[in-house]
Amino acid sequence: MKKVLRLSLALLLPLSLLAHDTWLVPSTYTPSPRTAVRLSLATSEAFPTSDSAVAPDRVARFTLRTTAGSESVSGYRLDGKFLVADPVVPVAGHAVAVLETKPRIIVLEPAQFNEYIGDEGLKAVTDARTKNGQTNSPGRERYRKITKTILCVGAVAAPPGDQIYSQPEGLWLEVIPERSPCGLKVGDSITVRVLFQGQPLAGAHLAAGYQGVTGHKYPVWIPTDARGRATVKLDRPGAWFARVLHMVPAQNDSEADWHSAFSTLTFEVRQ
Repeated sequence: MKKVLRLSLALLLPLSLLAHDTWLVPSTYTPSPRTAVRLSLATSEAFPTSDSAVAPDRVARFTLRTTAGSESVSGYRLDGKFLVADPVVPVAGHAVAVLETKPRIIVLEPAQFNEYIGDEGLKAVTDARTKNGQTNSPGRERYRKITKTILCVGAVAAPPGDQIYSQPEGLWLEVIPERSPCGLKVGDSITVRVLFQGQPLAGAHLAAGYQGVTGHKYPVWIPTDARGRATVKLDRPGAWFARVLHMVPAQNDSEADWHSAFSTLTFEVRQ
Protein backbone atom coordinates (compact mmCIF):
# COMPACT_ATOMS: atom_id res chain seq x y z
CA MET A 1 0.00 0.00 0.00
CA LYS A 2 2.80 2.43 0.87
CA LYS A 3 4.56 1.67 -2.44
CA VAL A 4 1.37 2.40 -4.39
CA LEU A 5 0.92 5.69 -2.51
CA ARG A 6 4.50 6.79 -3.26
CA LEU A 7 4.04 6.07 -6.96
CA SER A 8 0.73 7.92 -7.03
CA LEU A 9 2.30 10.98 -5.46
CA ALA A 10 5.10 10.92 -8.04
CA LEU A 11 2.50 11.08 -10.79
CA LEU A 12 1.12 14.29 -9.27
CA LEU A 13 4.41 16.18 -9.01
CA PRO A 14 5.01 19.02 -11.51
CA LEU A 15 7.62 18.16 -14.11
CA SER A 16 9.72 21.17 -13.02
CA LEU A 17 10.19 19.59 -9.59
CA LEU A 18 11.27 16.28 -11.08
CA ALA A 19 13.92 17.69 -13.41
CA HIS A 20 16.11 19.53 -10.91
CA ASP A 21 19.83 19.45 -11.54
CA THR A 22 22.19 18.55 -8.70
CA TRP A 23 25.68 19.95 -8.19
CA LEU A 24 28.52 19.60 -5.70
CA VAL A 25 29.48 23.19 -4.83
CA PRO A 26 32.63 24.00 -2.80
CA SER A 27 32.99 27.06 -0.58
CA THR A 28 36.19 27.75 -2.52
CA TYR A 29 37.77 26.10 -5.54
CA THR A 30 41.26 27.04 -4.30
CA PRO A 31 41.57 25.91 -0.67
CA SER A 32 44.88 25.79 1.15
CA PRO A 33 46.49 22.42 1.96
CA ARG A 34 45.56 20.84 5.29
CA THR A 35 42.42 22.94 5.65
CA ALA A 36 38.75 22.05 5.54
CA VAL A 37 36.58 23.00 2.61
CA ARG A 38 32.79 23.11 2.76
CA LEU A 39 31.21 20.89 0.09
CA SER A 40 27.49 21.54 -0.43
CA LEU A 41 25.16 19.36 -2.47
CA ALA A 42 22.69 21.67 -4.22
CA THR A 43 19.50 20.64 -5.99
CA SER A 44 17.48 23.20 -7.94
CA GLU A 45 16.75 24.82 -11.29
CA ALA A 46 19.14 27.74 -10.64
CA PHE A 47 22.88 27.06 -10.38
CA PRO A 48 24.29 26.97 -7.70
CA THR A 49 21.30 27.42 -5.36
CA SER A 50 19.31 24.66 -3.69
CA ASP A 51 15.57 24.22 -3.26
CA SER A 52 15.77 21.11 -1.10
CA ALA A 53 18.35 18.97 0.67
CA VAL A 54 19.15 15.37 -0.22
CA ALA A 55 18.69 13.20 2.87
CA PRO A 56 21.94 11.73 4.24
CA ASP A 57 20.59 8.20 3.92
CA ARG A 58 20.36 8.63 0.14
CA VAL A 59 24.15 8.98 -0.19
CA ALA A 60 25.70 5.94 -1.85
CA ARG A 61 29.21 7.34 -2.21
CA PHE A 62 31.01 10.46 -1.00
CA THR A 63 34.77 10.47 -1.63
CA LEU A 64 37.69 12.86 -1.92
CA ARG A 65 40.74 11.91 -4.00
CA THR A 66 44.08 13.71 -4.03
CA THR A 67 47.62 12.69 -4.90
CA ALA A 68 47.78 11.39 -1.30
CA GLY A 69 45.06 8.85 -2.07
CA SER A 70 41.29 8.45 -1.89
CA GLU A 71 39.20 8.53 1.25
CA SER A 72 35.54 8.47 2.18
CA VAL A 73 33.99 11.75 3.27
CA SER A 74 32.18 11.39 6.58
CA GLY A 75 30.18 13.70 8.79
CA TYR A 76 27.87 14.85 6.02
CA ARG A 77 24.66 16.36 7.32
CA LEU A 78 21.75 18.67 6.53
CA ASP A 79 22.25 22.43 6.68
CA GLY A 80 19.09 24.19 5.58
CA LYS A 81 18.43 23.27 1.94
CA PHE A 82 21.88 21.68 1.46
CA LEU A 83 23.61 18.45 2.35
CA VAL A 84 27.07 19.52 3.51
CA ALA A 85 30.43 18.11 4.60
CA ASP A 86 33.76 19.65 5.58
CA PRO A 87 36.61 17.35 4.49
CA VAL A 88 40.23 18.38 4.93
CA VAL A 89 42.28 18.56 1.72
CA PRO A 90 45.65 17.11 2.79
CA VAL A 91 48.06 18.16 0.02
CA ALA A 92 48.54 20.69 -2.76
CA GLY A 93 47.39 19.84 -6.26
CA HIS A 94 44.11 18.62 -7.68
CA ALA A 95 41.38 17.27 -5.43
CA VAL A 96 38.39 15.45 -6.91
CA ALA A 97 35.27 15.17 -4.76
CA VAL A 98 32.49 12.81 -5.82
CA LEU A 99 29.00 12.32 -4.40
CA GLU A 100 26.55 9.77 -5.79
CA THR A 101 23.01 9.08 -4.60
CA LYS A 102 21.34 5.70 -4.36
CA PRO A 103 19.07 4.84 -7.29
CA ARG A 104 15.50 5.95 -6.74
CA ILE A 105 12.27 5.03 -8.53
CA ILE A 106 9.95 7.59 -10.07
CA VAL A 107 6.86 7.16 -12.24
CA LEU A 108 5.58 9.91 -14.55
CA GLU A 109 2.30 10.07 -16.40
CA PRO A 110 2.71 9.57 -20.18
CA ALA A 111 2.53 13.24 -21.22
CA GLN A 112 5.03 14.27 -18.53
CA PHE A 113 7.48 11.53 -19.42
CA ASN A 114 7.23 12.22 -23.15
CA GLU A 115 7.86 15.93 -22.53
CA TYR A 116 10.78 15.15 -20.24
CA ILE A 117 12.62 12.81 -22.62
CA GLY A 118 11.89 15.15 -25.53
CA ASP A 119 13.34 18.16 -23.72
CA GLU A 120 16.43 16.12 -22.83
CA GLY A 121 16.99 15.05 -26.44
CA LEU A 122 16.64 11.35 -25.58
CA LYS A 123 15.55 10.33 -29.07
CA ALA A 124 16.52 6.68 -28.57
CA VAL A 125 14.14 6.47 -25.61
CA THR A 126 11.34 8.19 -27.55
CA ASP A 127 11.87 5.85 -30.51
CA ALA A 128 11.89 2.77 -28.29
CA ARG A 129 8.65 3.79 -26.58
CA THR A 130 7.03 4.34 -29.98
CA LYS A 131 8.29 1.00 -31.33
CA ASN A 132 7.09 -0.88 -28.23
CA GLY A 133 3.70 0.83 -28.13
CA GLN A 134 4.51 2.62 -24.85
CA THR A 135 3.93 6.24 -25.90
CA ASN A 136 0.72 6.37 -23.87
CA SER A 137 2.15 4.39 -20.95
CA PRO A 138 3.61 5.92 -17.76
CA GLY A 139 7.37 6.38 -17.68
CA ARG A 140 8.86 4.19 -14.96
CA GLU A 141 12.42 5.31 -14.29
CA ARG A 142 15.06 4.41 -11.72
CA TYR A 143 17.47 7.33 -11.55
CA ARG A 144 20.56 8.38 -9.65
CA LYS A 145 22.40 11.69 -9.26
CA ILE A 146 26.19 11.75 -9.75
CA THR A 147 28.12 14.90 -8.90
CA LYS A 148 31.78 15.79 -9.08
CA THR A 149 33.84 18.90 -8.41
CA ILE A 150 37.52 19.62 -8.97
CA LEU A 151 39.48 21.73 -6.49
CA CYS A 152 42.83 23.41 -7.07
CA VAL A 153 44.53 23.09 -3.71
CA GLY A 154 47.30 25.48 -2.75
CA ALA A 155 47.74 27.14 -6.14
CA VAL A 156 45.95 28.16 -9.30
CA ALA A 157 48.20 25.87 -11.35
CA ALA A 158 48.57 22.30 -10.12
CA PRO A 159 52.00 20.62 -9.84
CA PRO A 160 53.40 19.04 -13.03
CA GLY A 161 52.47 15.38 -13.42
CA ASP A 162 49.36 15.69 -11.25
CA GLN A 163 46.63 14.50 -13.61
CA ILE A 164 44.09 12.90 -11.29
CA TYR A 165 41.47 15.31 -12.67
CA SER A 166 41.51 13.31 -15.95
CA GLN A 167 41.29 9.86 -14.36
CA PRO A 168 37.92 8.07 -14.29
CA GLU A 169 36.27 7.58 -10.92
CA GLY A 170 34.51 4.35 -11.92
CA LEU A 171 31.08 5.99 -11.98
CA TRP A 172 28.05 4.73 -13.94
CA LEU A 173 28.08 8.03 -15.86
CA GLU A 174 30.72 10.73 -15.55
CA VAL A 175 32.09 13.90 -17.09
CA ILE A 176 35.90 14.10 -17.21
CA PRO A 177 37.92 17.17 -18.25
CA GLU A 178 40.82 16.56 -20.64
CA ARG A 179 42.73 19.57 -19.31
CA SER A 180 43.17 20.81 -15.79
CA PRO A 181 40.48 23.27 -14.67
CA CYS A 182 43.13 24.93 -12.53
CA GLY A 183 44.14 28.18 -14.17
CA LEU A 184 41.24 28.33 -16.62
CA LYS A 185 40.55 31.89 -17.72
CA VAL A 186 37.83 33.70 -19.64
CA GLY A 187 38.28 32.98 -23.34
CA ASP A 188 39.69 29.49 -22.77
CA SER A 189 37.95 26.31 -23.85
CA ILE A 190 37.72 23.01 -22.05
CA THR A 191 37.13 19.63 -23.68
CA VAL A 192 35.41 16.98 -21.59
CA ARG A 193 34.77 13.28 -22.12
CA VAL A 194 31.53 11.59 -21.17
CA LEU A 195 31.89 7.97 -20.08
CA PHE A 196 29.04 5.51 -19.57
CA GLN A 197 30.10 2.45 -17.60
CA GLY A 198 33.69 3.33 -18.41
CA GLN A 199 33.22 3.65 -22.18
CA PRO A 200 32.95 6.81 -24.34
CA LEU A 201 29.34 7.87 -24.83
CA ALA A 202 28.69 9.25 -28.31
CA GLY A 203 25.70 11.42 -29.11
CA ALA A 204 24.96 12.43 -25.52
CA HIS A 205 23.68 15.98 -25.07
CA LEU A 206 26.20 17.82 -22.90
CA ALA A 207 24.94 21.01 -21.29
CA ALA A 208 27.09 23.65 -19.61
CA GLY A 209 26.42 26.88 -17.78
CA TYR A 210 27.36 29.26 -15.01
CA GLN A 211 25.88 31.06 -12.02
CA GLY A 212 22.40 32.38 -12.78
CA VAL A 213 21.45 29.78 -15.38
CA THR A 214 17.89 28.68 -14.60
CA GLY A 215 15.16 26.38 -15.78
CA HIS A 216 17.27 24.11 -17.97
CA LYS A 217 17.94 27.05 -20.32
CA TYR A 218 21.54 26.04 -20.88
CA PRO A 219 23.78 28.44 -22.84
CA VAL A 220 25.76 25.43 -24.08
CA TRP A 221 23.95 22.32 -25.39
CA ILE A 222 26.04 20.16 -27.71
CA PRO A 223 26.25 16.45 -28.62
CA THR A 224 29.34 14.43 -27.81
CA ASP A 225 31.36 13.09 -30.72
CA ALA A 226 32.25 9.47 -31.51
CA ARG A 227 34.83 9.52 -28.69
CA GLY A 228 32.38 10.96 -26.17
CA ARG A 229 34.04 14.40 -26.33
CA ALA A 230 32.59 17.91 -26.36
CA THR A 231 34.29 21.31 -26.13
CA VAL A 232 32.91 24.21 -24.11
CA LYS A 233 33.93 27.83 -24.69
CA LEU A 234 34.27 29.68 -21.38
CA ASP A 235 33.11 33.25 -21.88
CA ARG A 236 32.84 34.53 -18.30
CA PRO A 237 34.47 34.10 -14.87
CA GLY A 238 33.11 32.24 -11.88
CA ALA A 239 31.72 28.81 -11.16
CA TRP A 240 30.73 26.67 -14.15
CA PHE A 241 29.10 23.28 -14.54
CA ALA A 242 28.92 20.62 -17.25
CA ARG A 243 25.99 18.24 -17.15
CA VAL A 244 24.70 15.15 -18.97
CA LEU A 245 21.72 12.81 -18.63
CA HIS A 246 21.72 9.28 -20.00
CA MET A 247 18.93 6.69 -19.95
CA VAL A 248 18.96 3.01 -20.96
CA PRO A 249 16.41 0.17 -20.89
CA ALA A 250 16.21 -1.47 -17.48
CA GLN A 251 17.32 -5.05 -17.13
CA ASN A 252 15.67 -7.43 -14.64
CA ASP A 253 13.84 -4.61 -12.83
CA SER A 254 10.15 -5.24 -12.11
CA GLU A 255 9.59 -1.62 -10.97
CA ALA A 256 11.27 0.34 -13.77
CA ASP A 257 11.47 0.29 -17.54
CA TRP A 258 14.43 2.68 -17.65
CA HIS A 259 17.61 3.29 -15.70
CA SER A 260 19.18 6.73 -15.81
CA ALA A 261 21.66 9.09 -14.24
CA PHE A 262 22.20 12.82 -14.13
CA SER A 263 25.94 13.53 -13.92
CA THR A 264 27.48 16.95 -13.27
CA LEU A 265 30.96 18.43 -12.99
CA THR A 266 31.66 21.80 -11.38
CA PHE A 267 34.82 23.91 -11.71
CA GLU A 268 35.96 27.52 -11.67
CA VAL A 269 36.99 29.95 -14.39
CA ARG A 270 39.14 32.93 -13.41
CA GLN A 271 39.04 36.45 -14.81
